[in-house]
Amino acid sequence: MHLYTTYGTNNLPQAIRFYDAIFAVLEQPRLPGWTENRAGWGTNPEAGTGFWVCTPFDGNAASAGNGTMLAFPARSAEQVRQFHAAGLRHGGADEGKPGIRDYYAPDFYVAYLRDPDGNKLSCFYYHYDPAKDPGD
Repeated sequence: MHLYTTYGTNNLPQAIRFYDAIFAVLEQPRLPGWTENRAGWGTNPEAGTGFWVCTPFDGNAASAGNGTMLAFPARSAEQVRQFHAAGLRHGGADEGKPGIRDYYAPDFYVAYLRDPDGNKLSCFYYHYDPAKDPGD
């Protein structure tokens, strides 16, 4: 399946700074096709997925969906921590610090953020072993 995801933004320059920071951590490059009202990151859209931010096409204000969240996979718990820290440094809000949760499997390491427009994001790592990576 080939797909892309789009979140609306009310401040594209601020959104670009935020997403440049978190996608740099995840090693996801900018995609071609940027315009004055949209920007994207990820792999070649013809061969994979992409993530875009844009001003809403209908001209109304962008708003976050209750219960809506995008989750990005990481290669390590450290990368999850870097994702969370980069997001906080670039205008994001904490929705859950990096770590394990009682309601998930003990090897599922995750962190949660809100982007500057209030959209919820997650970064996760499967197969976490606290004996190999005690965290912060």
